[in-house]
Amino acid sequence: MKRRKFFASAVAVPAAGTLLAQQGPPGQQTELPKLEIGTADDVASMQPKYFSASQFAALSRLAEILVPTPEAGVGAKEAKAAEFLDFLIGQSPADRQQVYLKGLDALIAQAKQKHQSSFEALSEAQANSLLEPLRKPWTYEPSSDPLTRFLQTAKADVRTATQNSKEFNRNGGGGARRPGGVGMYWYPLA
Repeated sequence: MKRRKFFASAVAVPAAGTLLAQQGPPGQQTELPKLEIGTADDVASMQPKYFSASQFAALSRLAEILVPTPEAGVGAKEAKAAEFLDFLIGQSPADRQQVYLKGLDALIAQAKQKHQSSFEALSEAQANSLLEPLRKPWTYEPSSDPLTRFLQTAKADVRTATQNSKEFNRNGGGGARRPGGVGMYWYPLA
């Protein structure tokens, strides 16, 4: 035990000398670093980090359409699903990023081509006409059309982001949870 204490103190002596040398002479006050202080509103405003401004606006509008706000509930807008997806897709693999980038660009281009307006400015009926690929039957193979593939991916991602948000769960999750195992029967395997 004495041998261990000796080696521990032998290692600590050079480190202590370095720390004491960094402090400076006694009685000299060191100036504390000045921190920039911002208002809460400046800090809380979200700026898209991965998507361009037009892509983020289209994604926000799409999220509101896919998961609308129910009466006294939480939808994609309140859950900040688009903000979360901006972060998530920015950290995702390149192929997933391309699905979103190509799909959002196709959605914006179709809105300009068919309605001469940006996607976020479209009415509900006009936007729903562009979301027609979501009404196609599901297939195992992903679609080769970038817009269809994006819409199918975004629909699942927006729903998941909304249902897993803090706001959604604070509000009761859109309904009461059933107790686990109620109405379930177990039968013997033998």
